[in-house]
Amino acid sequence: MRFLTEWLNDAPNLAPEERATVADLRLYVGEQNVTMHLIGKKSEDEITLPLYPLAEGLAYDWWNLFGGRDREFSLLRYRMGYAVPDVRMKFDGAAFEITANQHAYLNPDIRFWAGISEVLTRQQAEEAIAEFIERVLKQLKGSGVHGTSAALRWKRILESRLDVDEQSFCEAAGALGLDPYQTEEAAAADIETASRLFEGEQLIEFLAGARNQTASAMLQWVEYVEGLPGYRSRLADLHSIALEATQKAPSKKGERSWALGYRRARAVRSILGLKMESRFNSYSSLAKRFGASVGFRPATRVDNIRALRSDRDDGTHIFVRDHGKSPKAKTGELFAFARAVGDAACFPSHSRAVVNEVIDALRQAAGRAFAAELLAPVQEVLSMWNEGRDIQSIADEFSVDDVLVKHQLENKDRIEAACTV
Repeated sequence: MRFLTEWLNDAPNLAPEERATVADLRLYVGEQNVTMHLIGKKSEDEITLPLYPLAEGLAYDWWNLFGGRDREFSLLRYRMGYAVPDVRMKFDGAAFEITANQHAYLNPDIRFWAGISEVLTRQQAEEAIAEFIERVLKQLKGSGVHGTSAALRWKRILESRLDVDEQSFCEAAGALGLDPYQTEEAAAADIETASRLFEGEQLIEFLAGARNQTASAMLQWVEYVEGLPGYRSRLADLHSIALEATQKAPSKKGERSWALGYRRARAVRSILGLKMESRFNSYSSLAKRFGASVGFRPATRVDNIRALRSDRDDGTHIFVRDHGKSPKAKTGELFAFARAVGDAACFPSHSRAVVNEVIDALRQAAGRAFAAELLAPVQEVLSMWNEGRDIQSIADEFSVDDVLVKHQLENKDRIEAACTV
């Protein structure tokens, strides 16, 4: 992602911040100019607008951009009435994805064409956005415009990034969708408590899954289940199986987490000696494969957590929340358990991590892909589909939700591509 600017003098804008930063802008995503557009029937390569609102918006959303998960930010939210392309950004904890979507304005008649997607590392994304913000601030300073809210905000962000603990807090607040510099006491206390139980990406994904101030109840549940007798949750063989899976399917540089999940699932199936026709009708039957005792059982109900993976000296423990008594609840428990196993297989270093409803997040994506391929291998699903079986019939065969089967069929090409050596 690159911002190319050509500053214009003597703009008629009344606000000094806008007047000083009017420019012709070209924005490149994946080396494609996504500011190309039609105005009427005429093609234009750049857009002309004050860049201050874009820089200010990106500065104020900085911690939500890099701390948030399962959220998407569009440049449209910063346009302040000007025509800009619908460039969307989201971060899963490792990959920063940028997509330019087709977008049209009616008055005047302006149409931006659908562009291309680009995936950056966090460092690349930070550098690109920071360079743009600082370029705008430099233009303001050179024009004699000082003390803007964007400049003050950016100064504070730079100071926070120099302090590891402060940056961690700011990103945690961003995971909750909050402004770290205006966080209420109760939310700050939840972040502090969560930081004692989780760290790094695990902390961010835990908080990103909290909805409507449920973090306190979620934290209480984690502390409660970890105090239960160990035989109810211990999987004696899981850690050694996970380590073996890392040898059979080592991670690849730049690989998306879902791709790792598919490959590790196949490795674990191989280690367990599972055949294509192997089926699991409950999570307890699958748990036995990883060394669970006869006392292995679900934990109490809680909102916004499906399962918890917790490593201890005696092995890996997995707590699956009680999903209820219905058939759908039982398939939910099986999938949640398999996702937690996937977290251990994809990220074998000792950890504590939750399985939750967040979609676009590093560990959640890996766990979902792992669980899908572990429980309903795509080759077996395709074989049944080609034999004329319907979606629900296949789902019932594997004791999974029909949505999982649909996704396996939709993703068949990328699953095979990910698993091809």
